[in-house]
Amino acid sequence: MVMGHVYEGLFGLGRDFTAVPDLVDTYVASEDGKVWTFTLRRDVKFHNGDTLDSRDVKASLERWHAFGPRGSGLAGLEAIDTPDENTVVLRFKAPMGRFLLLLLGSDDNKAAIMPREIAEASTTPGMVTEVIGTGPYRFVEYKEDQYVRLERFLDYSPRTDEPNYQAGKKVADLDEILFWIVPEASTRIAGLESGEYDIITEVPDSEASRLRELDDVEPIKNGPGVLLYMMFNHQQGLTSDINIRRAFQAMVDPSEITSIVVSEPSFGLTNSSIYAPESAFNSETGSGSNQSAEDYLKSAGYNGDPIFIQVISTDIVQRRVAVALVEQAKRVGLNLQIKSYDLSTWVTKRQDPASLNIYTSAGYWLDPSLWHPEFNGTFPSKEVGFSNPITDEIFAKLASATEFEQRKELGVDLQRAFYEQVALVNLGYIYRLVAKTKKVHDPYGNLALGNLTLHGVWIDHAN
Repeated sequence: MVMGHVYEGLFGLGRDFTAVPDLVDTYVASEDGKVWTFTLRRDVKFHNGDTLDSRDVKASLERWHAFGPRGSGLAGLEAIDTPDENTVVLRFKAPMGRFLLLLLGSDDNKAAIMPREIAEASTTPGMVTEVIGTGPYRFVEYKEDQYVRLERFLDYSPRTDEPNYQAGKKVADLDEILFWIVPEASTRIAGLESGEYDIITEVPDSEASRLRELDDVEPIKNGPGVLLYMMFNHQQGLTSDINIRRAFQAMVDPSEITSIVVSEPSFGLTNSSIYAPESAFNSETGSGSNQSAEDYLKSAGYNGDPIFIQVISTDIVQRRVAVALVEQAKRVGLNLQIKSYDLSTWVTKRQDPASLNIYTSAGYWLDPSLWHPEFNGTFPSKEVGFSNPITDEIFAKLASATEFEQRKELGVDLQRAFYEQVALVNLGYIYRLVAKTKKVHDPYGNLALGNLTLHGVWIDHAN
C-alpha cells in the first residue's frame, strides 16, 4: 500500500484488473510468443534525478526474477537484451503468452523498476540498499512501528492517457502522505472521526452502518472479493496425507466461516471458485467432496492426534477463521488446535516443516497463472510447498496460451486439479472496508479498488 506510490512497473493494473502499460510506451510479441519487445516511455525520472533507461529495467527484472516471490513466473526466461537505451527485449525458451503482462503489472510482489546500481547491489530478498523509484511520490522517512512519510515527486513524468487505477495518468495532488502504523482498529476509527486521519484501511465491517450515519465520514466497500483459504504442509506430518486434507475440505462450511468473520452480510460471500467473483475466470467446477470428513479420517487411520493451525496474533480475521475451523473440526472428530505468533515468527514457522501443519491466508486472484508462485513447490518453502505434475503442466500451458477462451478452459482445469489434490481449501470470500472523511475527494474511485491508491485523490481544505 505504501510502496505502490513510490515504485512503478512496466505495466500496472487498470480498473478492470487487467494489465495496461505503465513505464512501457509500446510493446509487441513475436508470432511464436518467444520474444517480447518493449519500448519505454522517454524522459521518465527516478527520484534521484537519473533518467530511466533499458539497463535499469534489465537489472530490476533480473533481481525480481531471482528474488521476487512472483519472479518464478519468468522461469522460461532465456535472456534480457537492451539494444538501445529505450528498448528492452525479453527472450523465452518456450512461448510466453499475455500472462507476462499481468505478471509484470501485478500489484502483489510487484516487479518494481529501480536504478540499475541499486538493483545490482540489492542481493538480499525483500531488501534494497536505497528506496528509489519513478512513482508520483518519493520515500522520505520511516519511523519503525510509527509511520512512513512520502512526498510529492516534483519531477514526476505522468502518462497522458486517462487515469486508470494503478496505471494511466497519475496525478500527485497531495504534498505529503503519512502512512501511520496503527494496529488497533478502534484507534484508527477514533482518529478518523476526530480528523486526525483522513483515510483508514482494514476497518471492521461491523462499523459500516454506524459510519454511514456520521456527517463527516464515508465508508467504502473495497473489492475485488478476498478469498480466505487454508494452506497445508504438503510434504511432512499429518497434512501430507491427502485423506487428512480431504477431511478438512469436506468438513469446511464457508458460509459459517464468513458469517463469523464479517458482521454485515453484504461483506461476506460463499463462492466455490479459486478466482475472485469479479474475475472472468470464476467457475464452480470441481469444488465438491464425494465422501464425508469422517470417512476420509477413517481412510487416513487418524487417531485423534493434534493438528495445529497457526495464526498471526494481531490478525483478527485469521483468529476468527481459526476459531470457526476449530469448532467445525470438533464436529467430525478432528483435534484442531490454534498456535498464535507475532508476524515475524509466523512467517518463520510456516516455512518450517517440523512446525507447520496448517495456516490460513487471504488474497484475490483474477488470473489462474497468478497462483503459480504459491503452488510450484517452493512456497512458503521447498520443504512444505505443494507441487504436482498435473498442475505443473497446466501452469506451463497457461504461460504460453494467448487466447482468452483457451486460458479460461485451462483455468477450469487448474481449479479442478487444485480441489482434487486439496492444494488448498476455499473458506469463502470477504470484502474489505475503507473509510475516509468527506473532505477527501476520490473522483476516480480508487479507494474502492484493491490496494490503497492515492494518486488522483485530493483534499478539500475548505470542507
